[in-house]
Amino acid sequence: MPDRGRRGRSRRFAAFESAIAAFGLVALLAVLASFVVPSIVGLARAFVPGVPTPTGAPSLNGRILRALRFTVVEAAFSALLALAVGLPGAWLVARRDFCGRRFLLSLSGVPLCVPPAIVALAFVLFFGRSGVVNDALMRLFGLSEPPIGALYSLAGIVVAHGFYNFPVALRTISRAWERVPREESEAALVLGATRFRAFRTVVLPRLAGSILSSAALVYLYCFFSFVIILLLGGPGGTTLEVELYQAARSDLDFARAGLIALVEVAAAVPVVLLYAASQARVGHEIGPAALSPPRARLSGLTERACAAGYLFLVGVFLVGPLASVVVRSFARSDGAGLSLAAWGRFLSRPSFLPALATTCLVGVFAAILSTAAGFFLVAAGALSPPRARATIAHPFADRAVPLLPLAISSVILGFGWTLLVPRGNILVLVLAQSALAWPFAWAQARAAVDRVPRPVVEVALVCSRGRADAAIRVLLPATSRSLLSGAALVFAISAGEASLPLVLSIDGLETLSLLLFRLAGSYRFAEASAAATVVALLSASVFLFQDAERKRSVS
Repeated sequence: MPDRGRRGRSRRFAAFESAIAAFGLVALLAVLASFVVPSIVGLARAFVPGVPTPTGAPSLNGRILRALRFTVVEAAFSALLALAVGLPGAWLVARRDFCGRRFLLSLSGVPLCVPPAIVALAFVLFFGRSGVVNDALMRLFGLSEPPIGALYSLAGIVVAHGFYNFPVALRTISRAWERVPREESEAALVLGATRFRAFRTVVLPRLAGSILSSAALVYLYCFFSFVIILLLGGPGGTTLEVELYQAARSDLDFARAGLIALVEVAAAVPVVLLYAASQARVGHEIGPAALSPPRARLSGLTERACAAGYLFLVGVFLVGPLASVVVRSFARSDGAGLSLAAWGRFLSRPSFLPALATTCLVGVFAAILSTAAGFFLVAAGALSPPRARATIAHPFADRAVPLLPLAISSVILGFGWTLLVPRGNILVLVLAQSALAWPFAWAQARAAVDRVPRPVVEVALVCSRGRADAAIRVLLPATSRSLLSGAALVFAISAGEASLPLVLSIDGLETLSLLLFRLAGSYRFAEASAAATVVALLSASVFLFQDAERKRSVS
């Protein structure tokens, strides 16, 4: 009887494993189909005759080239600014121990927890013509006109993009910098090299992959930026994303939209390949944590003054704008005190609870689909036979292909889905969100599986009933915390995504980010600030829960 009971439990567990493996396969196929099919449908419209250009209007090629030029310029300058701000912070975090270190590290969650719509609103409230800075300067110097008027221009877009994304560069580069042995640069100094030459010849080559990786990722973020451009772009600030949206939604010129999408993808794919190659190099640059040199305290007046100036700069251009959103949600309409009126109006809106429920529902299901698809693909590669693994482990197939969704924007994907399902529904939104966000879940799963020693995987294959058994018994427990981090990231991306719901325009469907965008677009900034605070808290709470679970499991 006991043997029969064990055999029954074994059969039930085998059936459970088969069901889990089948779900992972279905999730992977669903995510891939949700990315490939709408993308092909949208891009294929470039080869269908479109609406003729009116007489006297700018030529189609000229408009696309101007939009491409502006898009490349603003993305490149934004990436350079993010690097310029992130590199000093990476040095401070990696080499120095000071009271603001934890604060700088905590900023790495801003691009994850704070959606672009909130950033655009924050810069309008802080640097806009009626913003905090202009109001303070006008009061201080008795001015009749706002002195800062460059927000709605290329410069304003670059500043918003650069400071919003510099934590990406700070976090990525500081991780590599921490593991550069200090003895190497000290040896160069002993041999007569100057500090700059020691940095250029010893440290910089070890950071090259991290610098390229963060620059490419920030470039892609800014290249496909949509909401920030819509809210901050001036008369000459048209990007490919905005042109694509106007062609697909306003003009219903699907052929022009397909051509713009084709140009956009062709311009983004090389950057995605560069990002994949630099990510592979980062893996070689970042050595064991044991090599991390000890951090020294800030020494001397110069270092302290530079660190204070750096923190002040970050405070003015990132923390200040974000804080102004929260303050504005509690401010009275006349600016003379605090009030809960904006919160009352926002929370009492008939669309608030449905928008909150839709945001959570779409985010949870997108996180489940993306995480299951990413883990299934990584586990299948890690547990494949040596010959098949050698094929899967080809550098392009292994790293670049799963990252290709980074070359497709939410507007392109939404355009393709609109052609496939004109009326749309919540399932379409879930699938589209999963297709866009799954590379991040895959990257978390890939990094976690790579940390599992290969002998452990080989032993698991020998001692298990099959690959599904080895994946569930060995790989899944070993990577659970990273998978949870990936799911939290996908949820945050989904919760903050306003472009897809805007492009899909599903009847009766509202999300918090879409509601935030509409409130900001109608200049109801107090209610928009309340919506932004709710979205940020919702995204941040997921990361705090994930971090608490990670600490509990470690303890």
